[in-house]
Amino acid sequence: MLGWLRGRPAKARRLADRILEGMREVGVLCLAFAPLDVALSQSPLRKGAAVLLLFVGLGAFLFGGTLVFEWRRDHDG
Repeated sequence: MLGWLRGRPAKARRLADRILEGMREVGVLCLAFAPLDVALSQSPLRKGAAVLLLFVGLGAFLFGGTLVFEWRRDHDG
């Protein structure tokens, strides 16, 4: 499969762009809606804080990882 991607650099670039865009969107959604979910939840604060940290951490990881990948890709070639 990787040979097919290397043989078609324009399609590989579009695929990578879409994957990075998806990662960025999921990260932003996790960062934006995790506090809202905790605020509107009926669960105890301790469980809500754990969920908040999990989703904010996941969102920050995805969003930050996307920025790093995009920066490295733009500076590599």
